Amino acid sequence: MRAITISPEAGAKQWQALEYGGPEWQKIYFRLRNSVEGYNGYAKNPLAEGIEAAGSRRIRGIAAQTILLAFQLAHANRRKIKKWLETLALGGERPRRRTHHRRKTKERGTWTPTGHLAATA
Repeated sequence: MRAITISPEAGAKQWQALEYGGPEWQKIYFRLRNSVEGYNGYAKNPLAEGIEAAGSRRIRGIAAQTILLAFQLAHANRRKIKKWLETLALGGERPRRRTHHRRKTKERGTWTPTGHLAATA
């Protein structure tokens, strides 16, 4: 049996500033993840870009789909920036408050598959 020695510099490519799964990592990871998921929901709005509905992109081919999706995401970015700019105070005006559209949460058990609660109770 042979043994090899690997210097610490060899693992530098996989080095992370925060310990994976640690409390500080979780705090940063989940903040970033919530931001990404929030934007995904924003871009999936069926009354705007509706990126979730592939049927609205009536072209074939992954390249064409990707280019069209890039345009849809660019439009969502522009819409978000425009909305933010509208809240800024210009010319000595007071800043406008953004409205928050919070979804009503459903009562526990109404969103689970049929029979799921009965099986666990």
